[in-house]
Amino acid sequence: MDKFVIISDTRQQEGKHEAKLAYFKAQGYKVVRTKLFVGDYARLDNQTIAIDTKKDFLELCGNVCGNQHERFRDECKRAKECGIQLIILVEEIPPHGNLAEWHSPRTKVKGETLAKCLRTMQERYGVKFGFCDKASTGKIIINILKGVDK
Repeated sequence: MDKFVIISDTRQQEGKHEAKLAYFKAQGYKVVRTKLFVGDYARLDNQTIAIDTKKDFLELCGNVCGNQHERFRDECKRAKECGIQLIILVEEIPPHGNLAEWHSPRTKVKGETLAKCLRTMQERYGVKFGFCDKASTGKIIINILKGVDK
């Protein structure tokens, strides 16, 4: 099995991604921290796919529907303009597999609205969104970077 070097964005908060980094190391992947053009993770030898992780739907809401929207939109536009497939991997599973059913007392954004915003981002910028549990994130990132999951 071919191993590649994973690059991790230096703008990620240190100490909050230890489980993913430990998984990469356990699987024999070297991780190098550097500033990425878009996303949080990519391959050193092929940066045409970048993965941006979100810890949960609340963080995603802030990026897509909240005060971080402009920054997030600009990142999506940069990826599209440069031919980079940006994949947003949210470390939370929608209730019953349906994001429209999600709700939180910590935001006024409803799941239905969030789902609509994600569809718009996909259509305009080609961004893909995926959902997983935190325990699977490292494995999914490696599979995406290998080209196994897209």
